[in-house]
Amino acid sequence: MKFMDIFYKALGFETDDVKVTKKKVVKNGASYNLKVSENLPDEIDGVHVYYPETLDDCRDRVELLKKDTPFILDLRHCGGSEKHKILDYYSGVLDVLGAKHEMVDKNLYIFLPKNFEIEID
Repeated sequence: MKFMDIFYKALGFETDDVKVTKKKVVKNGASYNLKVSENLPDEIDGVHVYYPETLDDCRDRVELLKKDTPFILDLRHCGGSEKHKILDYYSGVLDVLGAKHEMVDKNLYIFLPKNFEIEID
């Protein structure tokens, strides 16, 4: 099963038409259901999850993109203005690095280095 299939199922989206194509290998692990758990995971299927509260909390994550490491940002703990600052900051970073992001849920984003792709059928 592909990473995004597991990820979408962990979020409660039951779909078989999601396919992930990647050029780098992402280590598959056990899925984690974010909706039911009270403990927030540090990783989901080998991809680090971060929970910033301010823009300063996420500036060092740029190094992960430089090292071709995807990561997930959960912005539930940010205020509206901080969320916009963080997304604006990463918008510039993504343009410079040639990376991209996908919104998985209202406050959940996955950031992918330039050599990763997500395909949704």
